[in-house]
Amino acid sequence: MIPRQRIKYDTIIAIDPDVDGCGLAVLHKKVIHSRRMSMPEVVEFVRGFKTREDAIVVVEAGWLNKSNQHINGTERARYASKVGEKIGRCHEVGKQLLEFCKFFGVACEEKYPLKKIWQTKTGKISHKELMQLCNGSGIEYFFETKDQEQRDAALLAIDRSGIPMIMAPLK
Repeated sequence: MIPRQRIKYDTIIAIDPDVDGCGLAVLHKKVIHSRRMSMPEVVEFVRGFKTREDAIVVVEAGWLNKSNQHINGTERARYASKVGEKIGRCHEVGKQLLEFCKFFGVACEEKYPLKKIWQTKTGKISHKELMQLCNGSGIEYFFETKDQEQRDAALLAIDRSGIPMIMAPLK
């Protein structure tokens, strides 16, 4: 079996889909911009890349996980139902974004969520850790806010780029 070749793109558009606003990060060479956008804004943004062969859209695909346990056994059924509904809606946003990309002819791929290995209580990357990662990896960064979806999208873009992830020392 021949391994699938991983094409290198100059521009990576990474999306962390969410019903309340998607995290979107654009990594071009070693400069990253990140912001939060509604689904219609993301669709309009992605449409602008339909003639670009040097760009790819990467969507975090939580639906690829075998299980998605966001609650523990002591949570009430109503709460569990609400959490499940929100997760399902977020997954649908991601799937629809991929459909739009395909419709527009924009290169796209789904990506398993990255492991939660960071120092926060939830294991998600903090703003400080992302800044350390960008500084250590030689990436110039511009973030609209310190939003978790933006950080997740930025991390997804950096991971897809193949740029070596190096943590800068704390100052």
